[in-house]
Amino acid sequence: MNTPQTTTVKKKWSIPKEGLWGFAHCGFFDTWYPWSGLPYEGKLARLISDLKESGANSFRPQIHWHQVEPVMIEGVYSIEDVTDDLVDAYAKGELDVSWGKYDQMVHSLVEARIEPHLVIAAGYSFQIPNALIRDSYRRGIPDFIGKERYIAQAFLHTRAAVRRYIGKVYIWQIENELNAAAETLILARWRSGSAWIDWGFLTQLVQTLSQAVKQENPQALCSHNFSLRPFLWRDDIQHWREFLDVIGIDPYPNYVFGFPQRGRSVGRFVKDAVAASEGKPVMVLESGYPVRPARRGYSESRQAAYIKDAIHSAVEAGVRGFYYYELCSHEGFPAEGPWSDKFFQSIEPWWGLVRRDDTKRPGFYQFRASVEQAKNRIP
Repeated sequence: MNTPQTTTVKKKWSIPKEGLWGFAHCGFFDTWYPWSGLPYEGKLARLISDLKESGANSFRPQIHWHQVEPVMIEGVYSIEDVTDDLVDAYAKGELDVSWGKYDQMVHSLVEARIEPHLVIAAGYSFQIPNALIRDSYRRGIPDFIGKERYIAQAFLHTRAAVRRYIGKVYIWQIENELNAAAETLILARWRSGSAWIDWGFLTQLVQTLSQAVKQENPQALCSHNFSLRPFLWRDDIQHWREFLDVIGIDPYPNYVFGFPQRGRSVGRFVKDAVAASEGKPVMVLESGYPVRPARRGYSESRQAAYIKDAIHSAVEAGVRGFYYYELCSHEGFPAEGPWSDKFFQSIEPWWGLVRRDDTKRPGFYQFRASVEQAKNRIP
């Protein structure tokens, strides 16, 4: 008598009942405690300790593409060129790629029971690998290498990352504030080339990166953080919602001026995102309030008040998690990336809740208190 075979279907991972609470981080590892003089391992240990002390149960850093893959893999010009063997070799580090520090970070987070929420394939110019173009190496931006090749390279990179960290990372953010790529190009110069103004290209990129995650791990969740560009961001969510499991928003109501402190407005943004998401969970994937420059109205006390109001109002509006940007910023020390002292961006080194003398700002303790309260209020 033949015994019927049963197939075990693994459940899709879901956001824990208590929600996901922690910190977003854009910079490379050199922005962690740059004043400390510690080697990478020491900075990582300090990061884990501060995350646990803060009450965080998640951390959302970016994998800087060029740090893993300094030069784009040759022979990949379309998605059809991305074979399973190529993905496997990339994931195992058998090509000219290096996962070392990211391996340590993911292992340490998992060991500490802090959920890694990794950002993959962000197309900022300072993160993109070089590419061989007509016998010379240049940043492999879409305008230089072509949109099809760029998407194929991002597809390979994403599949390899998901395969390498399967069983450790269950939630991925694909790209970063891609709906505002044009604004980032024009206003901040963090991206390069006219491809970022092409909505069709952006949509194809989101769809392809979502496919990459699901192909490697159908149980994993895809998220994206929508920039709240005026009048358009709700429509942006509706355009890309089908490719995402988690809808993220990045409210920065005090980006230009620190006064009046507008933390309560975060809840209004969450409410609108919940309506646009049509039942998909909504998270604040970035929101912050810097402590400098004082001439623009910023202060440590207003930072703490912002954190209290932002988290409280977001929970009231139905948020499933909140990442403050950021736990530790570089506080004026040199760091990889296009951070500048120009008027609008002069706040960028000063988001952190840890001072450059290693003491904690009032916002750190307010974050801990607000998160403890929030975990108990999630329905």
